[in-house]
Amino acid sequence: MTGNFVVSSGGRRHSGLFWTLLSLMAAGSALATWMPANAQVATDRQAANATKGNNSAPITQEKEPGSDPNGDQDDKRVADSFQAKGIEAGKFLFLPSLETEVSWTDNVFATDSDVRSDRFYRIVPGFKLRSRFLRHELNFNGELEKVLFEKYTEDDRLNVNVGADGRLDIRKGWEVTSNISFNDRAEDRGSPDAALSLKPVDTTQVSAQLGSRLQEGRMIYQGSFSFNSYDIGNGRRAGGQVVNNSGRDRNEYEVTARVAYETIPNYFAVVEGSYNSRDYDNVIPGATFSRSSDGYRLESGVGIDITDVIRGDFLVGYFDQQYDAANFGDPNGFSFRARFNWTPSRMTVIVPSLERSVQETIRSGVSAMVRTGAGLTVRHEFARNFVGTFSGNVAREDYDNSNQDPWFYEARVRGLYAFTPEVHAGAEVRYRQRDANGGPGQYEQWTMMWRLRLQY
Repeated sequence: MTGNFVVSSGGRRHSGLFWTLLSLMAAGSALATWMPANAQVATDRQAANATKGNNSAPITQEKEPGSDPNGDQDDKRVADSFQAKGIEAGKFLFLPSLETEVSWTDNVFATDSDVRSDRFYRIVPGFKLRSRFLRHELNFNGELEKVLFEKYTEDDRLNVNVGADGRLDIRKGWEVTSNISFNDRAEDRGSPDAALSLKPVDTTQVSAQLGSRLQEGRMIYQGSFSFNSYDIGNGRRAGGQVVNNSGRDRNEYEVTARVAYETIPNYFAVVEGSYNSRDYDNVIPGATFSRSSDGYRLESGVGIDITDVIRGDFLVGYFDQQYDAANFGDPNGFSFRARFNWTPSRMTVIVPSLERSVQETIRSGVSAMVRTGAGLTVRHEFARNFVGTFSGNVAREDYDNSNQDPWFYEARVRGLYAFTPEVHAGAEVRYRQRDANGGPGQYEQWTMMWRLRLQY
């Protein structure tokens, strides 16, 4: 760290919150011991049936178990008898929740020097409104996330997330899906493009997607259109200098089409193509060129769908991203994408993944970052009310026209224990490292988290 951060004179104003949240967690645990024992009896019976092979853990039924690195859906991964029951509201089910968390990190600002540690707290009230139609589906969700630091209070933030999703069942084998969301949150200090501001900059994202899937005999046709709009707020350094982020504001559009043919039962020949457009609202301050670009990706490969054993794709092909600025290189080359859901037992799912893709950056003199990443998620149901997750990722960030191509590593171990359908507790340990050979953005960070979730 270069001394741009200043400790607030009221830096200890949240010290009492630590004991408040710990007391709340203890009260929740005590409350759980007074709940009726029926749920645990049912759980033991279900676990015995699962051992006999009569049912499978909910974690093995997920379509994309590796797409939730933060564990936002962990409350749905325990047995049905430990999931929230909700409040009936006509054709909908209302599910309110309150999550609290006490965390500690050894590197608040994700820097390589002058490293600072701190304790921080999260308070997250939220809701889900889930439809109960015989056909079709319509769901709403929202949450507020208040983050409070004990010493470095300039990093306090309020994040907002609201969204809706739906499914229209046109006829058997044909469905149309859509979702829309609004997300207003502080940028992660460890982001490759994060500027060294006194406070994390505010990032607003509006996303929408429309998709369709049609199965006719052995053929499966899929298509989607997605839109993402990013608005990055300005920052300010200790000396009062404004960090102008207007050059990062952009709209991204992507159209994807996919065709799969079942050559033999459960094995598919797949062709998939996509076209994207990334339009920046402004030029980077101090520059005279635009970072806007258009590109495509074309891949083919094999899809597998063996129910309760393995599902996934392995695709290879070519990508090309063309930038408007003549002084920028145009990244292109070999592409690949693989993700499999393997269930070696009725209580375990293993998800290996591999992908090479083009991502945006504002690094000076660089058009884009080609990210080649590999990941592994392992999730196991130790008991009907206890689910554990390990996830690990490694990626090489290849910046065009740059000799600084960092490696990024992340590992997480997380557990969720459900005392009752209304009271869940969890803990997580996370390690992150960006190795940039001494270049910008290098850091190493450990974070430990303890959570209590109350829901109905």
